[in-house]
Amino acid sequence: MRANKSPGMLLVAYSLGLAIFIFATPGEHLSAEPPPAPAPSAIDDYIDDLLAMQPLSETRGGVRMDIEVVHDAYLYVMAQKYEEYANYGFDEDLIVSKMKSDHTKYKRYQNRLFFRINIAGEGSNHVIFDKKLASHLEVSQKSKKTNFTKRSYHLLNSNPKVRFSRWSIYGKSFLSTTKKNLFGFESLTADVTSYSLKATNKEPIYFRLKDIRVQSAGKDPKESINVKARQISSKKSWSALKSHGPTIVMTPGNWETPLPPTDFLNILKKVGYK
Repeated sequence: MRANKSPGMLLVAYSLGLAIFIFATPGEHLSAEPPPAPAPSAIDDYIDDLLAMQPLSETRGGVRMDIEVVHDAYLYVMAQKYEEYANYGFDEDLIVSKMKSDHTKYKRYQNRLFFRINIAGEGSNHVIFDKKLASHLEVSQKSKKTNFTKRSYHLLNSNPKVRFSRWSIYGKSFLSTTKKNLFGFESLTADVTSYSLKATNKEPIYFRLKDIRVQSAGKDPKESINVKARQISSKKSWSALKSHGPTIVMTPGNWETPLPPTDFLNILKKVGYK
């Protein structure tokens, strides 16, 4: 005589059979999530390590200058791009596609030094340029091939942009006013690259900030600066306001270059990096 099975017993039996089927089914027949994009776990540390090769800071005449150096501008820019794409959650194929375009754009920066430069007035001081950045920030490095030491660099970007506008300069009397094309700021950050400066050359690299004007935003209306109104007042003559800022000496012989993360290096090889 067959025993009658209750609905509860049937449900238990069905659930047990379903569980056995799932665990017995080969894994390849189950749908799987696509592999995640490469994690940028080490790339942010790598970027920090690049900028930590030789950070230096000097102060003179109420102006502070900070400089960070990277041995290869291409690696620095491409590391930033890789971190950006990975943080967006792009898969590897999309990252490679985008970085191929970046490689074409930035490969000319391979083996060029990269510098991040910050110039800032201390306290309420402001810095005034009457020429372009390259005329105020001079760089030099000796070479065995020539006695000519002055070197050049290429400005990638700056914040704020170096833009000149018409300023009013007031002397001892407000009646004695002159107009000049100037650029005044509290703080300026510039990213530059250089091919003429060489990391393989162990001679020091000198950055000299020269022929600047410095004025503080003081309470005395006859000795102050107003950047928004583009006005400078001083009891000194315009030429007497000229001064030299800090000098920073970098030593390539002391640089230790960090190794790129494996996942980042593999991507670079796929886009044509050698």
